[in-house]
Amino acid sequence: MKIDYASDLHANHWMIWTNNQIKWEYRTRQLTNRLIENGHGEVLVLPGDFSEWNNQALWILDEAAKSYERVYFTFGNHDLYLISKNQRKKYIDSLGRLNDLLTRASEIPNVIPLVKNTDTFKGKVFAGDAMWYLPKTQKDWDFYRGVSNDSEYIKINGHTIDDIPRKLYKDSMDWYDTIEDIEVDVFVSHVPPIHNPFSPFEPNGCYMTTLPFINAKHWICGHDHMQREFSKDGVNFHMNAIGYAQDYSNYPQKNVIPEGKIDEYKSFGIKTFEI
Repeated sequence: MKIDYASDLHANHWMIWTNNQIKWEYRTRQLTNRLIENGHGEVLVLPGDFSEWNNQALWILDEAAKSYERVYFTFGNHDLYLISKNQRKKYIDSLGRLNDLLTRASEIPNVIPLVKNTDTFKGKVFAGDAMWYLPKTQKDWDFYRGVSNDSEYIKINGHTIDDIPRKLYKDSMDWYDTIEDIEVDVFVSHVPPIHNPFSPFEPNGCYMTTLPFINAKHWICGHDHMQREFSKDGVNFHMNAIGYAQDYSNYPQKNVIPEGKIDEYKSFGIKTFEI
């Protein structure tokens, strides 16, 4: 079985929201087809951070599902953002937005959310969740509170800013503990369970989670906007984060990126491995 994968599409940074919803949908679907045009797998995996807007995420999933037998996805931190008054009124909180995305995505043929669940396809076990991070050090917490947009745009009723990552992390870990005896062929998470050894940045508790590896052969994740493959403790990690347009070395305004932070390895497109 061939697995195509990409994460962190951030489609609204490539195709910005517009009042002309017909044009926005058309361009988003075009972007999706451009992403998967070189794909040749039976399964597509998308580990979150689609867009700040559910409609755009659903257009991506719907368009991709036309080319695959199965599309698996989980959610990322940006898929919880409430960036407008209309969103806050419509969804009440970030979990309301997530539930809307999961409910509507489940109605698309061939699309399966991986949010604290497993699924078997052609004898291969897929499992996944966002696998939320939990800041550990004071430096991590300072980053979360003062730099990360998560603390500003993710809202959960009845929870303070600091309580939100604690709740989401506990929810992930409570589920993760239930599958420790299951042999998983492909685990999917938004947050990586390990610091990417290719990252130019120091380890940051907001960009990784800490957990023992289950019996998984392959792990697809994103969040840190890297495109790398590596192995750790018998698990093969696959990262193919598309990220933002300005992250690319051929982007016209690349001079706005600090020197040495552009990843020349980046490419806009699907990647594939076989199991």
